[in-house]
Amino acid sequence: MSSTLSRTLNEFKAALLCGVVIIIIAVVNAKGQINIVDGAIGMVMICVLAVLSMRIKAALPIQLPAFAWASLLGLLITVPWCPVSEVFLKYTNVITTAPIGTVILAAAGVSIGTKLDDVKKLSWKIALVSLLVFCGTFFGSAIIAHVMLSIQGLI
Repeated sequence: MSSTLSRTLNEFKAALLCGVVIIIIAVVNAKGQINIVDGAIGMVMICVLAVLSMRIKAALPIQLPAFAWASLLGLLITVPWCPVSEVFLKYTNVITTAPIGTVILAAAGVSIGTKLDDVKKLSWKIALVSLLVFCGTFFGSAIIAHVMLSIQGLI
């Protein structure tokens, strides 16, 4: 088996494993109110899209990350004039972003955990940057929410 095919199969297995976890989280969050079969079909579609985007990234000399290719492919697949958009949206609309975000953050945590020595070299600076980012995000969101609610006359 060629190394490219082997790598693609491994990427697809990893994506499917993440997909299973996402479906489980989605079912628990929705208290069983989602159609598991539609969610599973939608998750397989998303996994294929993810693996396809990784293969495009590896094949083309353009230096774009795989998530940019996935976003572009997702956009092209879901435009109204695409022949598969209705089917793709029917199955993928079952899955919300919360379970996907949970799995992505867990993977990021594991990734950082494997590079703990590099994180230790950043010492107190990483704590300061994190604090500033958290505060900036919180206050920025609060300001935007306040402005929008004021414009709408709700506060």
